Amino acid sequence: MTIMNDLACTLANMMCAGSVEQTLSFALASLLTLTHPQWVCFLLWDADLKRYIIGETWLHDAESRHPAALRRLVLGQANTAYLSDPHTPRWLGTNGWYHPLNAKGTHVGALCLGIDQIPREAQQPYDLLVRSLSQTLYTNARLEEAERERAELESDRERLEQLLRAVEDQQRTIDHLLVAERQLSASLEAKVEERTAALRAAQNRLIQSEKLAVIGQLASSLAHELNNPLQAIESGLGLVMTQLNGAAPEVRADLTIIRQELERIQTIFRQMLDFYRPVSHEHLPLDVNAICEGVRILMRKRLHDAGISLRLQLTDHLPTPCGDSNQIKQVLLNLMLNAAEAARREAAHIQLTTAAQDQTVIITLADNGAGISPEHLPRLFEPLFTTKMRGLGLGLAISREIIERHGGSIGVESVLGAGTTFQIKLPVKEVCDRE
Repeated sequence: MTIMNDLACTLANMMCAGSVEQTLSFALASLLTLTHPQWVCFLLWDADLKRYIIGETWLHDAESRHPAALRRLVLGQANTAYLSDPHTPRWLGTNGWYHPLNAKGTHVGALCLGIDQIPREAQQPYDLLVRSLSQTLYTNARLEEAERERAELESDRERLEQLLRAVEDQQRTIDHLLVAERQLSASLEAKVEERTAALRAAQNRLIQSEKLAVIGQLASSLAHELNNPLQAIESGLGLVMTQLNGAAPEVRADLTIIRQELERIQTIFRQMLDFYRPVSHEHLPLDVNAICEGVRILMRKRLHDAGISLRLQLTDHLPTPCGDSNQIKQVLLNLMLNAAEAARREAAHIQLTTAAQDQTVIITLADNGAGISPEHLPRLFEPLFTTKMRGLGLGLAISREIIERHGGSIGVESVLGAGTTFQIKLPVKEVCDRE
């Protein structure tokens, strides 16, 4: 009864052991009590290597036999016994007992004992111990295999996670590259559009330069050929008017008209020469509001006689652009004259406004006249283009030349039948150095 109680404790300890080594230690202690062997050697079956490996080994008299020699001997005999029959216990030779350990059709190891025979009273506990040891080693082997599979799965999972992270990093890199490519494409498109616009502007300037060259050649030729005859005619006309001081008013009126027309011819020649050969201009601080007031004074009588009201809306404390006040005044007078011609109707008015925005002074001149036809707007600033019966079409071209020489711009918006608005933008500079 004591043997069975001890065996029950051993079996319980074996089944609760945390490792194969502990299981074999409990089994060894029980075997020593049951069979009193000279040596004990546990062999574990390696399914991958297809051979035994040494587990727990115990030797009663280490002096008479070396443990390493015993292990080599038992391994050789046990492998031979397995190849012949891995299921039947049998004697290996003198004082050697081979007992294969199998559970659920799986060979898990072997028990080798240095005994002559198993005591009769220990046979039943021994058989129970061997079956329990076989089942426990099988369970441990399955647990170890499951742990290996779990570790492999965990390793695979970690590799997959690393792969996924690498893919995500690669995708983020691709996304960044796509964004950079789209930004580069947009930048290139913008640059292409900018270069195209610059090319068109250069072509327009080239066309205008060619026109200016033609105008200059024509003006120089006409001025050279006609200047002397015109001066002679004007001098002779002055003498005639002096001598006919008491002539009839009709004659003096006709002579006055002739003199005015001569002056108009000379003015046209001066405009043509100025446009082809721009004069140098000052580069001084401009009081834009004062210039607008000066234009109002100059145009006051003419607008009053035409029944046109002039409204000024001037912003106080304007920043100061740089340039030539006389040339800016010339531009405003030209625009004002054009507006006066277009605004000849009831309740006609012209509004002159000043403002500042983003280091730019803005001058706006608007009328409620007849407006400009949409097909004429693109050519409005071209030299020699005009829709009037009288004039050469140089006024607006000269105005744009002046504004652009000041580093500014001039634009126009018009609605047919509702009026026209010109807008001049002049850049503000801290110091008016001559450029």
